[in-house]
Amino acid sequence: MAQPNHAGVAAEPKQSIAAFQRLLVATDFSSVSIAALSYAESLTNLYGKELLLTCVVSAGNASPPEPSAVFAAPEIGQAMAEDLEQLANQLRGRGIDARAILAEGPVADALEQLVQKEKPDLLVIGTHGARGLERLILGSTAEAILRKVSCPVLTVGPACGNITRKNLALQTIVYATVLRHPSETALRYAASLARAMHAHMQLVHAIDEINELPGPSLDMEAQSQLELMAEALKGSDSKVSVHRVYGEPVEGIIRRVIATKADLVVLGAERGRKLSAFLPAGVAYGLIRSAPCPVITLKKDGLYHRG
Repeated sequence: MAQPNHAGVAAEPKQSIAAFQRLLVATDFSSVSIAALSYAESLTNLYGKELLLTCVVSAGNASPPEPSAVFAAPEIGQAMAEDLEQLANQLRGRGIDARAILAEGPVADALEQLVQKEKPDLLVIGTHGARGLERLILGSTAEAILRKVSCPVLTVGPACGNITRKNLALQTIVYATVLRHPSETALRYAASLARAMHAHMQLVHAIDEINELPGPSLDMEAQSQLELMAEALKGSDSKVSVHRVYGEPVEGIIRRVIATKADLVVLGAERGRKLSAFLPAGVAYGLIRSAPCPVITLKKDGLYHRG
């Protein structure tokens, strides 16, 4: 018999999906991290089995008035461990298999160490999407996490709006690429999600008309990705569509995401050099800052369930 959900309505039978079975959520109790936790709780309720909750305590970081999730840790001490455990208790009271883990050190390094130890399927974080000088203090750590952590990272950005248990749906998944930097890992991951969820998958190619005029080379790259996608979705009833968007890549992809009311964006990210987090924002960070839905980033050599 189906169990009632939080609104008292009978819930659908749970559909377990490998990519979401064990989630690691990083929080600092700010509004953006609470939004990320709410989304992770929804994924666990619908598709997962276990939720790991962590707060990274870094003595070298100062807390701003509205910190970004895990990007500026609160004071070190027993109080933080108690607050984290209390939050885990609240999750357990709502039927979630939750465990609290307090971590210490530089944020990206601490999270990667935790990923290597706990082997989560997905790290979930929130970010305020800082710009300009503020980004050097807060937003740069988001990029550091994307480039450092080896498992897939799901980011709930500031444009996601009010994501709750009641409106979570993964019916349309966008794989976004700028073609000159395609990611077979991300493409196969997006296709595996679409296959498992019977979702509509959109392959969105962003073409910068100033630097990348359409031609035989781009057509060959696009055809190669289409063949990979067809292979990954073979035998599936998932719908597939292919789109090209022109102009500035982030703007073009976001227009497509908004027009089709996409539920999730998947893209590849390269591991960065030591100071790469302080370079001008790239496509991945720009999408996270502007997307009205969560964004999953993967490394081409990362660890993930292949469905």
